[in-house]
Amino acid sequence: MIKHNKGVRDFFKNDYPKLYLLSGSQIPTDINLKDKSRIGYYWNVLAVTWFAINQLEDTPQHPYKTIIVERFVKRTRMIKVRELISYSQGKSNDLANQALKKFAETFRQEQIKNKVFPLVEFD
Repeated sequence: MIKHNKGVRDFFKNDYPKLYLLSGSQIPTDINLKDKSRIGYYWNVLAVTWFAINQLEDTPQHPYKTIIVERFVKRTRMIKVRELISYSQGKSNDLANQALKKFAETFRQEQIKNKVFPLVEFD
């Protein structure tokens, strides 16, 4: 059970902070396929990350966006996230796993749609 969505968790723990720092601590709002540099690719991956996050459902039943932003981007402790979404420990952990899965699916779709290659793999 602990290894659910390990690749996505690792992305938010290790890669996302680096992407954010490389971007000059700003969230890109567009894709630039003309910039073929490594930094250009990283910029585009960060943009796709936020395109995917902003498409996640954020309802009381499925607070996926809140979970991803609070827990995995801002690194808020899970106990505080549980308070925000008003769910028990077991249910909030299930929702966190669902949110990571939905993020990974949406991220892949956005990466393909926006032609940001090579694809980031979350295995």
